[in-house]
Amino acid sequence: MSRRNSISGEDWRRDAIFIVISIVVIMATIIILVRSGLASARYETPKYPFYLVISELIYLAQLSLIGLRLSIIFNRGMGYRVGTTELIKIAAAQTFTSLLMPGFYIGGEAISIAYLTSKGLPTTRATEGIVLRYTVDTITLTSIILILYLLSLVLVPYIALIMALILLIAYVVLFIAIVSARLGKYIERLFRFINSRVNFASNFILINEDEVYGLKLSLIDYLVIFLISIIQWVLSGLNVMLIFYAFGVHISMLTGILISSSYIVLTYISVLPGSAGIGELANLYVLNSLGLGNYYLMYDVWFRVITYIIPLIILMPAFLSISRKLTMISTNHRNLR
Repeated sequence: MSRRNSISGEDWRRDAIFIVISIVVIMATIIILVRSGLASARYETPKYPFYLVISELIYLAQLSLIGLRLSIIFNRGMGYRVGTTELIKIAAAQTFTSLLMPGFYIGGEAISIAYLTSKGLPTTRATEGIVLRYTVDTITLTSIILILYLLSLVLVPYIALIMALILLIAYVVLFIAIVSARLGKYIERLFRFINSRVNFASNFILINEDEVYGLKLSLIDYLVIFLISIIQWVLSGLNVMLIFYAFGVHISMLTGILISSSYIVLTYISVLPGSAGIGELANLYVLNSLGLGNYYLMYDVWFRVITYIIPLIILMPAFLSISRKLTMISTNHRNLR
């Protein structure tokens, strides 16, 4: 028991350090940008705070769409029965972890894969399903940016456009690899290599013999998955639009979608938790490109509150619930050894 508590203590200290570092970097970056004159120092208190509440609810509601897509992938595409409610809980824990982990905006898949493996899914299939979900999201996200540019619906920042094109090509190739069952085989080879080199890895990596990869999804199923992903990005744009509405600034839904999509594309690779620092630069670049630079300070502060600070608090119970179960499984494996 004491060993488990010590592990938990180490995890808490690590997470706390990540949170403190990210918040300090966010604040320092904002101060530097404002003091240097690169960003506007204009700040006003929200005139209509109710919009901020709705914006937060919309942000959290997107987790249910993630769970729904995962349900289609695992239940219909792979034949593994996992409850949609449980998958939403996994999505919440994964989002919490992503906010803490430096790196890609997709930082929390490890906890999802580990939990699904503990529920009996082969690690290879769990990985394949999680990767497919992110692949679909990236394809729809980048496609939205390119469509907005091609139709000249809004002014698309140049760097965001280039990043979107690069990511779209890469993820279309990845999507083809998943559908053709090639990715699953590559994942299996990787995990078998890890098992052969790391003695205790077999306690956490589950691989079925003669596993059949790919997904048994109909064209309608794929269309539904892509449609739900598009709806999620629309809600993300609405989330941004309502933040501006809270200050009495009216922007269009398309502008909100562009701001949200461009931010994710520009912060796809980050070295700090929560895209601290680079996220502030991305918001400044996008808002300046759209002629909204005067609202940078107001927007960035509340964007961080709604998409980072509050989610860390609200999503923590889901993360703790899943992490405790994984810790218990890990402890049992050690005791068996």
